[in-house]
Amino acid sequence: MFDRPLVAFDIETIPDPEIGRRVMAIEGDDHAVVLEMVRRRQEESKGAQKYPQQPWHRIVCICVTVLDPGAGTIEMRALGSDPRDERSIIEGFFELFPPLTPSAPSRQSPRLVSWNGGGFDLPVLRYRGMKHGIAAPGFYRTSGDRQNASYGNRYHDLHVDVMDVLSGYGASARAGLGTTCNLLDLPGKSFLEGEVYEHYFAGERARVVEYCKLDTLETLLVFLAWSVHNGSLSHADLAARMTQIRALVAAQDYPAWADVGKRLASWPPWA
Repeated sequence: MFDRPLVAFDIETIPDPEIGRRVMAIEGDDHAVVLEMVRRRQEESKGAQKYPQQPWHRIVCICVTVLDPGAGTIEMRALGSDPRDERSIIEGFFELFPPLTPSAPSRQSPRLVSWNGGGFDLPVLRYRGMKHGIAAPGFYRTSGDRQNASYGNRYHDLHVDVMDVLSGYGASARAGLGTTCNLLDLPGKSFLEGEVYEHYFAGERARVVEYCKLDTLETLLVFLAWSVHNGSLSHADLAARMTQIRALVAAQDYPAWADVGKRLASWPPWA
């Protein structure tokens, strides 16, 4: 599991107001259109669903926490050159997987780590990538170290959807990330009080980004705990990774990260 860089990723989305206008004939500004899309979805599902199916989600940020065991480095960041442009954000994700070229005929693929990435994040990325005409041959290639693996293969570990793995691939109910963090005494999902779209339209996009970054870190931490459980990571190696992670958290500017740092100061409790 630790033979290549680990990329824990997460996306944050809102219902796509452009589709609300074009397909559903809803009028108003973006916020009003999204509110009406949510209302209609709740009505048609009798309260069971708030949000549309994956193709109608607009991506407002993608964040990653990248742990490179070989280089001994860790970083956490948002992707995309223009945070206001969905195309740029999606391109930033697929640029993590450059294609093979004559000058680079072999390239080690990173291991993706997600929470429900197979059920939500990757499908949304595929749909929205198609909407914007984004080519991503490096992500889908089947040559080199991908001859017997791909990011779309559910039972290969090039993409570890931790939620899916822990549920036995759906044999038991899939638990939420917040629930699992509570079990492991990790910082829970926080930084937001309302729905992502509410903070986004309130001009708090930076806050949404920090929330997304926290999700990637929590996903990585659950993955590390699972790696200790399955024997691919020793207690000593986990301690070394936690030293890196605590330093990473301490370097974050957003004030709420200070509470995360306090929670991680003595984590895990069994170490």
